[in-house]
Amino acid sequence: MGNNLDRIVTVSIDIASPIIDSNSFDNLLIFGPAPAKADHKAPAVGVYNSLEEVTGTGYVAVGKDADIVGVAARIAFSQSPSPSKVFIGTLAEDGDLASTLDGLLGMNGWYVICPVGLSEEQLNTVIEWTEAQKKMCGFASYKPATASQTIYQRSFGMYCKESDDQADADVSPANQCIAVGWTAKCLNYHAGKETWAHKTINGVAPSSLTSTQIAALEAGNISYFIPTASKNISYQGKTLAGEWIDTIRFRDWLENDMQVRVANLFITNPKIPYTDKGIGLIQNQMIASLKSGVYYEGIAPDEYDEDGNLIPGFTTHVPLSANLTASQKASRKLTDCNFTARLAGAIHFTEIKGTLTYNL
Repeated sequence: MGNNLDRIVTVSIDIASPIIDSNSFDNLLIFGPAPAKADHKAPAVGVYNSLEEVTGTGYVAVGKDADIVGVAARIAFSQSPSPSKVFIGTLAEDGDLASTLDGLLGMNGWYVICPVGLSEEQLNTVIEWTEAQKKMCGFASYKPATASQTIYQRSFGMYCKESDDQADADVSPANQCIAVGWTAKCLNYHAGKETWAHKTINGVAPSSLTSTQIAALEAGNISYFIPTASKNISYQGKTLAGEWIDTIRFRDWLENDMQVRVANLFITNPKIPYTDKGIGLIQNQMIASLKSGVYYEGIAPDEYDEDGNLIPGFTTHVPLSANLTASQKASRKLTDCNFTARLAGAIHFTEIKGTLTYNL
């Protein structure tokens, strides 16, 4: 027998489940030939939490018979700290590179594709494909970028030869995977928290370069890895088009973060009214995303000039309901929501000058 409470009051509770963001800006995907073993079990695209899982599918990671993808996985997991997972995509045997690349998008969770063991023509196809995605491409470079490559904002190269006169064919398998190690290292930091310069890369050999050779690489927007004092560290950190890698990554993260926040506002509320209150709710989500960008150091915090005037880290603007036409409100689309934010950037070089004197 019921307790008769329904005769007095009924309660119905709806669970407003938010969107679970499936996008990631923290993981790399190694892309290259399938294992040489005929009985390998490597899928077209998979995710691996350790090198043992990679070799368990048939890739060989060490020795003279090592697969280049196996070597790349070894270099990735050699970084400190080691990535929690690595994605691997296999080049289709039929050679249909475009459809193979499109198939990689079916696996969520990766952000940077690192091609290894591909021909120059195949690499250029990957670079062209990446430009149309909200992804990035990192590759080993044997020379400065050509003029035709400097249009690409989403691809970056790391010089892999140990010296300028080393033959391309003599570059070790590990150094052919230098961009994999660099990417694995830098993606360990949250978007906004990193610069791609001044990073150590385990498992690969540095380059011995003259100032002239370094200048040529920098002019072609190719990064390099050289000895500095007692360490080997990376320099530059730019895409082929000359933008900083961390800036592109942070922009992608911020766009996604703001989009998800505003989408969840619509999904978790029965209605967002077309009033100043409703417009303000959207602005609040914009502000929350930008504040998160400040927290992760991609956006500069509020600062002051020498006269004490505030220089805001970001500003937002949304329209007033009273200034919108009836047709705009009838469309149920809100436009003219804008923000401006100052990039925090990063310091890569410091010049200090001083004077020694007997008296101050």
